[in-house]
Amino acid sequence: MKAVAAKREKVERRTDSRKAITRYLEKRPIPAVRGPGNDFYIIDHHHLSMALHQSDVTEAFVRVIGDLSRLPRAEFWRRMAERGCLHPYDHHGERIHPSALPAAIPHLKRDAYRDLAWSVREGGGFVKSEQPYAEFRWAQFFRCRIPRTSVLRDFEHAHDRAMMLARSEAASHLPGFIGIEL
Repeated sequence: MKAVAAKREKVERRTDSRKAITRYLEKRPIPAVRGPGNDFYIIDHHHLSMALHQSDVTEAFVRVIGDLSRLPRAEFWRRMAERGCLHPYDHHGERIHPSALPAAIPHLKRDAYRDLAWSVREGGGFVKSEQPYAEFRWAQFFRCRIPRTSVLRDFEHAHDRAMMLARSEAASHLPGFIGIEL
């Protein structure tokens, strides 16, 4: 949850002023799809959403990118997957049924590899992509190449290894890839 901590710091610097927090959030609408029951399913800005929750900020701006509210739930999940608006994996990178995804922001779990992907992006290993779940794809890429024990016990070493991997040909298919370091 390193990205959440960084976002939370930015949020909390602004919470004393309604105008400042509103201005900050206006520039960062949370993209969501309206689904069955008229519920919103966010597809990005999970870190910001968690930071807002932890900071007791109860309102945010939402950018509705699709309305699938009239679909039966099974068809809704199928359409979400077709549109690339679904990432049906748990915090260990294991595929799960969409109904097992966290139903609310407080239920999100820490994924050490998402922390690693965020850290690599912040360090210039790749650029932010507008593609939904781009950092999740980077996390999975690192998950397959860096042992979990390394990420948990020596994050700096794992980060250095991930920075090298991010500039390798093996990463060239990932969103935000910068190029091969020679």
